[in-house]
Parts: sequence; structure tokens; C-alpha cells
Amino acid sequence: MKILYEIERLSTNGGLERILTDRMNYMAEEWGWDITVITLLEQDCQPYYRLSTKVDVVGLGVTSSGLMMCAKSLWKLNKVVKRLKPDIYVTFQTIGALSCLFRTHKTLTVYEAHGTRAYIQHPLAMDIAERFADAIVVLSDSHAKDYPKAKHIAVIPNFTLFAPKSSPNYQSKIVMAVGRRCFEKNFERLEELWNIVHEKQTDWQLKIHHDTQDMVSAYLESSVLAMTSRFEAQPMVLIEAMTCGLPCIAFDCPYGPRDIIEDGKTGFLIPYNNNEMFIEKLTYLMEHPEVRERMGEAARESVKRFSVETIMEKWRKLYEG
Repeated sequence: MKILYEIERLSTNGGLERILTDRMNYMAEEWGWDITVITLLEQDCQPYYRLSTKVDVVGLGVTSSGLMMCAKSLWKLNKVVKRLKPDIYVTFQTIGALSCLFRTHKTLTVYEAHGTRAYIQHPLAMDIAERFADAIVVLSDSHAKDYPKAKHIAVIPNFTLFAPKSSPNYQSKIVMAVGRRCFEKNFERLEELWNIVHEKQTDWQLKIHHDTQDMVSAYLESSVLAMTSRFEAQPMVLIEAMTCGLPCIAFDCPYGPRDIIEDGKTGFLIPYNNNEMFIEKLTYLMEHPEVRERMGEAARESVKRFSVETIMEKWRKLYEG
């Protein structure tokens, strides 16, 4: 099987770059597939994450902007696809959507929708991908409902490679949160709620990790993970934390948390506008270490459905279909 991927960059430490790199490595090393990735905006790509030497990289290095950038990108992409003749061409983001419309090749084209459509930066791009891609891959059944006009739609979540050898210290008095400080993550809300909780739970700490290399250690030193995002696509933070054995509490924002947390079993899913319930359930977790441990163990079992073996078989089924 010969797969050609296209992405804007591989040198940044984003979630898309990480999951794509891990997936390409698996296909090339475990299955022996012929994998090539085009980096649209990089000429000499220096991947942030470890990229297998069995994965070929074609750097296009497009440097212009606006309409000229779009035109150059699409022209170069079509040339590479025609030259390499892959079985399947897989693309992402805005230029990827446009390449579904302006393709001059007949290769089966798959568009991966990793964002939340209602909050996407360029909604027209999603309209184009929905209409012109041969297949759209989304992260959950909830996202699939956003693409009713797609020719073919597949639901394939991201996987995690986390495999911690030990469990958290459930006696730890640390609540953690993870992510970039941005509008989506809404850490301001978490900090406001924490100030209320901390008035009575003075011996507890809140640690917000924005850029930590050793995330396993960060998860294992905590005993609860909290999330107050405005919206999520598929929050890998929840999956990673639960793989490490942490119970999680999150607002039921659009999409992500509701597909991962089993309310009352692996954590708590709080109605989005109910600050009082968030405070109540977080306080309950903080006051009951035996509940943290029980939910953490259930969480670890629950997220086995996101293992690399389980998820990669879904990709094999789609591509070999």
C-alpha cells in the first residue's frame, strides 16, 4: 500500500503533527507500507517528533501568501501526486480542502477533519472538503453528523502511545490541567473556579502545564485532571490522563469530553453552564481518595479503546477496504 500525506509543517509540536508522525511511523515500520509525506510550507523539514527513516519527506517550501500561495501550493501538490502515483492521497487543513476541489489527478483523496466544524477558522474549506473529497475521516460519531453530504465518512479516533508502568499517587493533593493558554482551553474559568475551591481546600495545588516534555511524570504526580475548555475536537489530554489512571472532570463542551468521560464512572461530565456543580464534584474528588482511585482504575480500562493497535486496524480497514 502506498500512502501520500500532505501537511503544512512537521517541525511544530502540535497535536496534529504528533498523531500524524506516530501513524506514519506505525504504517512504515509495522506494516511495511510505502509512506511519503509532503510538507507544504517547509523545504528542509526538521520534524519535531521522531520520524521513521522509512518515511520519505518531500518539502515544497511554498513561501508566498494569499491567493498566490494557494495557487502555487495546488500546482505543486498536483505535480507530486501525479509523479508519485500513490494508492491514496491524504490531506488536512485549508489547502488540503482546496486540493480536493482543484485536483488534476485521479488518486483517491481522503480529507481528515481534525477540528470542530462549528469553530473552524475557514468554514468554506469544510464545505469544499465535504463535497469533493472521496472520503472524510472524523474523530467521533458526534463529528460525523456535521458532514451529511460527504461521499463516504469514517469515524477513526486518534490513539495514544502512552504506556505508563505505574499508577498515580492517589493521595497526592494536586489537580492538574494541560494545554496552551488560548481561547479554546479557557484556563481563566478554571482559575476562577479554583479560587473558590481553594478557600476550603487550602492544602491542595492546581498545576497548569503548558509545555512539558515529560508528561507522564506530570500525570503521575497528580490525582485529578480538570478541563474547562470552550470546545474540543478529541482532547488527547483526557485520553493520556486516563491512560495514566487519573479521574477527569470536564465541562460538557461541544464534542470532545462527552466521547471520552463516562460520567460518574471514569470522572465527571458537568453541564457547560453549571459552575456550582463543577465546584461540587471537584471538591468531592479532592475529599475522597478512594473515589479517585476507583475512577482512575476504571478510566485506565476505559481508554484501552484508544490503543494504537485498535485504532490502526481501523485505518487498515479503511485503506484496504
